[in-house]
Amino acid sequence: MSTGGAQYRGVRGCAGLSTAPLAPDHVAPERLAPGEMRRVPFAGELLGAARVRSHFAPIPLDAFDRISALLEAEEQAVYLHLLRLSYGEGRNWARAGKRELMGRTRLSERRLLRVLDALVEGGFARPLHRDNRGTLWRVALPREALGEPLGDDVLLGRAAPATLAVAPPILAAITPPPSRAAPAGPPPRWRRRSAPGSVPRRAAPAPRRAPARAPPHPLHRRAPRPAR
Repeated sequence: MSTGGAQYRGVRGCAGLSTAPLAPDHVAPERLAPGEMRRVPFAGELLGAARVRSHFAPIPLDAFDRISALLEAEEQAVYLHLLRLSYGEGRNWARAGKRELMGRTRLSERRLLRVLDALVEGGFARPLHRDNRGTLWRVALPREALGEPLGDDVLLGRAAPATLAVAPPILAAITPPPSRAAPAGPPPRWRRRSAPGSVPRRAAPAPRRAPARAPPHPLHRRAPRPAR
């Protein structure tokens, strides 16, 4: 039978730390005022102010401070990723498929379906539509899931009709290109044609040939000259 000490596994780096007496004034980073943009050395590190200025998700602190006590670890992971895909993009919905959520949380399909079912039962998410891109989830904020008003901390978009008016596309007037001017001079013979309505010209007569002369009559022939 294995003992409890053999099963215990500590955290790396914690074994060398001894529990110090309560003395917050001796820890320099804890003496900094909130919002003070300074870092002070402590235990070989610079500890102090740090602000993320871009590429961050505006997730309410209730998702960590209040919901963590209501959800299991796997349910917290999936819910935080749904918050990232929805409110991190400035909207209250997210389009996410099972394969994407499985890759984000390292959960199997069976465990992911169980977790999503628990989130739907708790009011943290609601499936609305599904296609080849995945499922469209309506993601609830922690206060919504708990049945509390959102308050002034959340800015919602104004309500609009279901069918948004889409401006018709502007069609450019399609005009045929201008015809090129005819080249100067008469066209070739094989292209020369009479204009419509005009009298066609007669072809020039062929030149007459001189009639062939008939052979002279025998009486009119000259007598041969006598040989000298």
